[in-house]
Amino acid sequence: MQALAVAGWPLSRVAREAGLSPNSLARLMTAATVPAATARAVAAVYDRYSLASPGVHGVALVHARAARARATAAGWAPHGAWDDDTIDDPAAIPNWTGHCGTARGVDLHERHGIPLCPPCQAALYRRRLRNAAHERRALSTRHA
Repeated sequence: MQALAVAGWPLSRVAREAGLSPNSLARLMTAATVPAATARAVAAVYDRYSLASPGVHGVALVHARAARARATAAGWAPHGAWDDDTIDDPAAIPNWTGHCGTARGVDLHERHGIPLCPPCQAALYRRRLRNAAHERRALSTRHA
């Protein structure tokens, strides 16, 4: 649902396509579990629209922009950041850069202005520890 919003699909449209009310869909977005039939309905909407343009399917530009703005403000990840095999796992996290958890992932987050995901926060911490160790070694060899 979040990835569809990032692409410009209003959640009201996603709800209607899934046979849900907008309020029901909003509750699902924070629910720990979702009924199987509801999950299948939302997954079908995702499969149908995840790579489609909202404008081509009748979504007004103003509504698509509002959906994108809401998604950006909430920090939601786009379609390509999710692994289709784990997207339904509540513990799954998006791979924003294709290199999350690595130094390159950190650099890509920074270059594109994407907030650091937990794996990249850990990679940045490791980088800082490694740089501090290099600095300590350099200082100790200069003073020896």
